[in-house]
Amino acid sequence: MIVCVEHTGPYGLLRAAMLEETGVRYVMVAAAQVQRSLGIRRGKSDPIDARRLAEYLWRFRDRLQPSRLPLKALLELRGWLLWREKLIKMRTGLTNGIKANILTSQIADLGEINDQMQAQHDRLTEQLTLVDRKIRGLLRRYNNMEGQYELLISIPGIGSVIAGWLLVYTEGFTRFANARQLACFVGSAPFPNQSGNIKNPDRVSEWRCVRLKTLLLNSVHSAIQYDPELRVYYQRKCGEGKHPQSVKNAVVCKLLYRVFAVINRGTPYSEII
Repeated sequence: MIVCVEHTGPYGLLRAAMLEETGVRYVMVAAAQVQRSLGIRRGKSDPIDARRLAEYLWRFRDRLQPSRLPLKALLELRGWLLWREKLIKMRTGLTNGIKANILTSQIADLGEINDQMQAQHDRLTEQLTLVDRKIRGLLRRYNNMEGQYELLISIPGIGSVIAGWLLVYTEGFTRFANARQLACFVGSAPFPNQSGNIKNPDRVSEWRCVRLKTLLLNSVHSAIQYDPELRVYYQRKCGEGKHPQSVKNAVVCKLLYRVFAVINRGTPYSEII
């Protein structure tokens, strides 16, 4: 027997754990993938959704592979990375609020509010320092088991946070077979867009992991600053008239290919002289 379930994030972890404990094989798929694969569908209810999942599983039974829960170390790492993300959003909100109150203070007395907001801002900063320390400890502990973290941070532009999210999303580089698949998931792999004699420029797909794409685009600034090869590539492409955002997207692809290269090779990144 094999069970097909929708991917519901952390809400489906207990169900997946129960299926694994009882020895039942299961396939966890995205809801959008099921909806788009079965053509036009009308109506929605729990029995209808269950029937569609069964139909999807039967139609694609030759392509689907049974799913497995990630390592507990990666689930713990994911929780701390999400908590770090929430703390940064809260601190950013306080920072913007303090700036707005400073302007308003010219016509109203908001000094006491700003003092309280600043105190909360400082506490969040201290908490972020502790969270970053915890994340680095988890990454070092995972590295002792798998040895992947040190390989990732050897690449210019890949820091501890991006390395952590790469490990989480790739499930320790067991989820994707190659860099092209990961680039498609991130949303940096271009695809052709043509019909008959009409050929438009290649475009990236709108289906992407927004969090990972944003982090990698931010890492491009560091990569082109500290990596001479990528800096020359970026300047050359921009000089040829390419849009800077398009060139940054190409740099993201290069970074992902480097990521898979060091993981498959098992040695840190080294520049070719």
